[in-house]
Amino acid sequence: MTDAGTEAELLAALEALAPDVAEGAVDAEANRRLDPEIADRIAAARLYGLWVPRSIGGLELPLPASLRIFEAASRLDGSVGWVVTIGTGGGLFAAFLEPDAATEMFGPAEALIAGSGAPSGRAERVEGGYRAEGRWRFASGAHHATWFTANCVVCEGGEPVVDDAGNPLIRAMSFPAEAVTVLDTWHVSGLRATGSHDIEVAPTFVPESHTFSVFTDTPHESGLLYRFPFMSIAELSFGAAGLGIARHALDLFVPFAAEKRPAAARAPLREFPEAQRALGEAEALVAAARALFYETAERAWNETVEGRELTPEAEARVRLAAAHAASSAARSVDLLQRASGMSSAFESSDLGRCWRDLHVLTQHMALSESAYRTAGATFLGATVGE
Repeated sequence: MTDAGTEAELLAALEALAPDVAEGAVDAEANRRLDPEIADRIAAARLYGLWVPRSIGGLELPLPASLRIFEAASRLDGSVGWVVTIGTGGGLFAAFLEPDAATEMFGPAEALIAGSGAPSGRAERVEGGYRAEGRWRFASGAHHATWFTANCVVCEGGEPVVDDAGNPLIRAMSFPAEAVTVLDTWHVSGLRATGSHDIEVAPTFVPESHTFSVFTDTPHESGLLYRFPFMSIAELSFGAAGLGIARHALDLFVPFAAEKRPAAARAPLREFPEAQRALGEAEALVAAARALFYETAERAWNETVEGRELTPEAEARVRLAAAHAASSAARSVDLLQRASGMSSAFESSDLGRCWRDLHVLTQHMALSESAYRTAGATFLGATVGE
């Protein structure tokens, strides 16, 4: 099947999930994790396998098509979209693992990798690998994960190992789910159903074959995905999720405004100039940001297709487009939330959920509005000011 056919199948699978996702959204928020049946159906539809190498049965879908999948999943529900996005991202790690380890971890159809990028663990070098331990934050999809990956500071004799530049050596460790304790810490305002709890691992042996670094290791796979800059792929992924949540809010506002009658008003909300202005501006914000986002993503991907590395300016433009997509999405939903009045203040409000989800998503460091400043400095050939 062509990549376009695979993308169409995945979008159809998401569409089939839509009614059940909508029906269970309030309960999922209350439980702070996806419904197990929904999580199983996501895995069965191979929505976590977009970036797993074809050599071990994955889809290895091109980046632009994957971004459209993330956007569509997030349009269903912010938490569903985030878990699909993060779960897909873990598939990149398969290319950096020894082939046998990659097959063990990513070969099963139900494979889902959760974890954390913060180097808050320690890994003592021992014969054949490492003895690793630690506690890490924000392991999205933790309750459904089959394996976890987490960054550790590499140590010898209890002391951190440093690289040639004098920085601590960081390496990701892979842990089977049974070695990981999920801690109930995800008490938040938005993206509640992502189950992004802390995780903890007692001292555990990790074979060398089950460790990697996406920044320093040479991938075992030759696919284009594994040559695209890791931070750029993360920024674009999260930007796509933000656009999807904003589009969901726009979808919701039109029927809401047709039915909602402000107190003592004879006409529905859609007849009020304030609501009309809010929807028009919100639509413009999302449409314009989306156009820039996909234009930038396609251009960067084409550079990789043609065998060129992204320049610092190209990476800055990716960062800018992703951050601008997320911030524009958040501003658009701010407009709709204010226009909706008290209705969106309730936890049961779908529009309110979009607002909460977006304002948590935009706290991610990959979507920081500092991207405007760093991009500007790059374009000027200047250093980034404090």
